[in-house]
Parts: sequence; C-alpha cells; structure tokens
Amino acid sequence: MAFVLSDDQNMLKDSAADFFASRLPLSRQRALRDSGHSHDAEAWREMAALGWTAIALPEDAGGLPFPLSGLALIQAEAARVLAATPLLSSTVLCGGAIALAGSSAQQRDWLPALAAGQSFAALALDESPRHDPTQIALQARPDADGWVLNGIKPQVADGHAADVVLVLARIDAENALFILPANSPGIQRQPLALLDSQDAARMVFDQVRLSADALLARGAQADAVLACVLDRARVCLAAEMQAISRVLFDTTLAYLKQREQYGVLIGSFQALQHRMARLYTELELAESCVAAAVSALDGAGDLALLAALAKGKAGEVAIKTANEAVQLHGGIGVTDELDIGLYLKRLRVLEARYGDSTFQRTRYAQLIKLEVAA
Repeated sequence: MAFVLSDDQNMLKDSAADFFASRLPLSRQRALRDSGHSHDAEAWREMAALGWTAIALPEDAGGLPFPLSGLALIQAEAARVLAATPLLSSTVLCGGAIALAGSSAQQRDWLPALAAGQSFAALALDESPRHDPTQIALQARPDADGWVLNGIKPQVADGHAADVVLVLARIDAENALFILPANSPGIQRQPLALLDSQDAARMVFDQVRLSADALLARGAQADAVLACVLDRARVCLAAEMQAISRVLFDTTLAYLKQREQYGVLIGSFQALQHRMARLYTELELAESCVAAAVSALDGAGDLALLAALAKGKAGEVAIKTANEAVQLHGGIGVTDELDIGLYLKRLRVLEARYGDSTFQRTRYAQLIKLEVAA
C-alpha cells in the first residue's frame, strides 16, 4: 500500500493546484454563485484540454492510461478553492460505469465525447432523502424493441446542465442501468439550489422510450458496476473533505495566532490549544485513511472496505473541523463574507453524498463480517 505519491502523481497534483488557484479561485466561485451558476464552461474545456476528463478511460475511446488515483488528487485540489466541476459525475461515475459494463458499441458511442470533455454525464441514482441504492421505484418496462422509463429522481447531482444521463431503474425485481441523452423526449428537468450552490436537478421520466441498446447492465452486473463506481466516487469525496478540513484547520490556526482579546492573543489560551491539538490528531488519522483509499483506487488494497473507512472517517472529522472553525472564529464564522461558512456548506453536501458517516460505518461493519465469514 503506497502512501507516498509517485513523481507523476505529484506533477498532476501540482498542476491541478496551479490551475484551480489561478483559473477557479474562490472569488470566481462566489461570482458564479451570485450569477446563478455553478460550472464555468470555459474552465471545463480547459480541464479537458489538460486530459483530466480522459483519465482511466479506455485508450481506444480517447482515454488516458493515468491511474484512477489521479482523479482523487484533482478533486482534492478543486475542493481547496471550492471549485465545482462535473468531473466526479461524468468521468468517475458515468464514464467509469460505461468502461466497466458497456459493449464495444456503447463505449464507441458515448465515451469519446465524455473523454474529450465535449459533453458530460450525470448519474440519476437516489430516490429517497438519504443515499440508498436499494430503494429504487423508477420502472423500466419492455416495449416493442426497447424500453420505457417512468419515475422520478428527486436530486441528480450535475443534472441540470448534463448532456448525458445514466439512470438506475428497476426491471421487475432487478436493478438496471440505462444510458440516454439528457434531452430525450419525456425527460423534465427542474434546477435545484443546493446548500453549497452546486448544480443539481429534479428529473422526471415520463414515458421515456428507449432503444434496446440503451440498456447498459442489469441484475448482478448492474449492482457490481454501481458498487464499484460508487466506491471510487466515495474515495474522491473523502479526498475532497480531507482537503477542505486542512484548509479550515490552517485558517483557524492562523486566526488564533493573530486575534487579540483584551490585549492577549487568543491562541495563548490553553483551552483553545487543547482543542486544536485534538483536532490535529483527528486530521492525521483521517489523512491515513484517505491515503490508503486513494492507493486502493490503483489496486493496492480492498477498495470497498477502504472507501467506506475513508469516507466515514473523513466526513466525521470534516464536520468536526468545520464546527470548530466556526466556533473559534466567533460570530463572524457563519457570515457570508468569511470563507469558512462556504466551506462548511460544501462539507455538509459532500458528507451526505453517496452515504454519510453513519451509512459508511454500517457498510464497513457489513464488509468486515463478510470477510470474516469468507
């Protein structure tokens, strides 16, 4: 299990840090939010030109043979400045699912545009308030030579502006994954304003007719593919939360060293020093969990187990870090003028996405039991 980045990984990490700091700084995110947007279309094209949208996708479909861990490194650097991009939805989830389960024809039809960043995809997954891929009501029924979809996906991340949608549906008692253009007849999209201003949509599928080749996978294959790409996404989300936690910790530490109260630096108060010391140890522990999970993306370890561990621990520590940052800054910690409040909102969304800490602890326990039984 490698905890030290390779030269190529370090180069990618540094390149991503430079890109997001110069092209999508936090001030840019504020401007996008105030204008009612979350994605910068021109920045997305520049990311595609850098090859990031093609990472770990099949080379014969325009992909790059860079390890999957590269996507987690990019997501972490984006999180430091709260840059919102469709990379997780389009490349990690949807592109990954097509690469794993798609036929040669499906890969040829869908992957080149995704790899080139000419279009991006969204995963229409959950239907309940909390993440639960087992609670799916959207139905797919056979019709002539194809399928008909009927149902609602209440919140689809990156769904409002996506060109392609990957839909989890039910065929009788089985799960099934379908891929189709997001502007197909019968699809209605209602933009949603998330807590952290990221793009999402409520998607209604009303008698959406599909050809037979829209079916990507069903049954056990669909479940396995979905589990794999969700674990990859959870590692990326854990890396994002850990990166934000570090930003909040460093910001708070700097504030304690310069804020005076009654002529005394508040960082000299022993009670506050103890709180920061405890927080630091928690951050270091979460860092190890995330590093192990990122390594597992490239095959060094049990991905499912480490993804659950990393997202559960990183999410738990991230919320604790954000709460401490707000409290130690005092009343200004929750104002819009201070960046801390923006990071707190993003963490709340990331922690809930694809399973919060409670979900991940339960899943980790179940996976451990399966390993022991085996």
